[in-house]
Amino acid sequence: MKRHPNCQCLPYRLWFWRIAYWLAFMFAFMLVLAETTEDVDSEGNPLLFEKEEHNCTYFYNARSPSPEAGLVNCTWYTSKSCCKRTEVTSVFAAMDPLYGASELCRNYINYLMCFFCSPDQEKFYKLNRVHVCLDYCEALYEECRSAGFNKILIGEAYANGTSFCEAQNFAVVENAECFKFNPNVFGGASSLTPMSLQILLIFFVLCAQNSFFSGF
Repeated sequence: MKRHPNCQCLPYRLWFWRIAYWLAFMFAFMLVLAETTEDVDSEGNPLLFEKEEHNCTYFYNARSPSPEAGLVNCTWYTSKSCCKRTEVTSVFAAMDPLYGASELCRNYINYLMCFFCSPDQEKFYKLNRVHVCLDYCEALYEECRSAGFNKILIGEAYANGTSFCEAQNFAVVENAECFKFNPNVFGGASSLTPMSLQILLIFFVLCAQNSFFSGF
């Protein structure tokens, strides 16, 4: 169908791509809005139910989670923490130097040492012991077995991850309520986050629109 020579109407293809662009943009915007309003826990996991505030059980319920600046080695708990800056400094200052460790090994141990900062410690600190997930202990052991403290290799001093964690006075368990490793706090996620995908989608649509419309 030919248009009238004096018609100022937009080409059909142009209308199609403009509508497709706005639909994609609105869809991405709604996804971003939904994610920013979703409740998440301290590890970034979505909450299925309204979260009940708990006291810090490691500190005998004497304090509640609150913002704490200066958590140099446990920065992911800054917005809501059970520990204080001076406590973190003391714990890491007393730690023996770790040698021969990979970056992932250091992250495993670093994260484990920050357990007392977690605002969710009521889940894993019970009967005066920290309950650490079995798979966390085993993964740490496999990654750190060639690393060591005081010239003693972890792989030689301990038979497996369970023995390593138990030697640090942790209880090793296999259930949902245990202290588990979160690689995302170290920026080690291997895939794009939902937010990143949404931003990438908007960027792609904008580029496609500019590229396509430039031909008219």
